[in-house]
Amino acid sequence: MQQIDVDGVPFEVDDSRDGPGFFMMGVRKSGSSMFFKIARQLAMANHINYVDVAGTLFSRNTQVGQWVRSPAINQIIRSGNVYAGFRNFPAGAKDNPIFLEGRKVLLVRDPRDALVSEYFSNAYSHSLPSETSQPGARAALLVQREKALATPLTIYVSDRARMMARTMAEYQPMLADPRCLVFRYEGIIFSKRSMIKRLLAHFGWEFPEARMDALLASVDVRPQTEKAENFIRKVTPGDHKEKLDEATIEVLNAELAGVLKAYGYH
Repeated sequence: MQQIDVDGVPFEVDDSRDGPGFFMMGVRKSGSSMFFKIARQLAMANHINYVDVAGTLFSRNTQVGQWVRSPAINQIIRSGNVYAGFRNFPAGAKDNPIFLEGRKVLLVRDPRDALVSEYFSNAYSHSLPSETSQPGARAALLVQREKALATPLTIYVSDRARMMARTMAEYQPMLADPRCLVFRYEGIIFSKRSMIKRLLAHFGWEFPEARMDALLASVDVRPQTEKAENFIRKVTPGDHKEKLDEATIEVLNAELAGVLKAYGYH
C-alpha cells in the first residue's frame, strides 16, 4: 500500500495489483450514499482497496469544482483499486487508460425527483465537513442551506435544473460504454439484492450469500413517515409529482428534455 498526496490530501492506494480498475459513479441524490456503502462492503469482501475519492476530498473541505476536472486525480489511479464517491463525472480522469478500460458502474435517477431530493438535502440534512480557517465546501454548503431555506421548492428546483442537466449530460457517454453497467434508481431501490448480484457479476467479484441479509439490512431503509430533516426522507420514486405543480414540472421537462430522453425518463 502506498500513500499518495493529491494537493495535500493523502490517499491510500494499492500499487501491487494487476487487472482492471473499478469505478463507482452516481448522480447526486440518486441513492449514491447507499450505493457507495454497498460498494465499500463488496470491495472489502474481495480484498480490494476502496478509494473514496470524493468523500476524502470533501472531508478536507475541498469543493467538487476544485478537483473534478483536474488531471491531478490521475496521480492516484492504479490498476486493481476501486475508485468511488463520484457524484459528478470525473472529467480529469476521462482519458486515463485505466479509466477507459476499467469496469464502471453508474447509478442515475429521474432528475426531477433528484432535484426535489436535493432541495430537502441542501435545506436540512446534507452533512458538512469540519470547520477550517479556509473557505471551502463547508462555506459553500452553508450558503446553499441558507438559500434553500429562503426559497420556495418550486423556484429552487427550477433554478437548479440546468445544473442537474449538465451533470447528467457529462455522464451521458457512459451510456454507450460497454464496460459501464448503468442502474436506474427506480429499478433497484426495492430490488437491492438483484442489483448487488448484477454488480458482482459485472466486476467479477464474489460475496457470501450468508452475509447478504446483513448487508441488505444495513442499507435497505424505508421510512414509515416522511420528515424533511431526515437524510433518508423518502425512497419511493415519483416524488416530484407529489411535491410540484404542473407548471413547475413543465419548466423542468423543458430544461431537462435532453437528458430525460437520453436516460429514458418521460
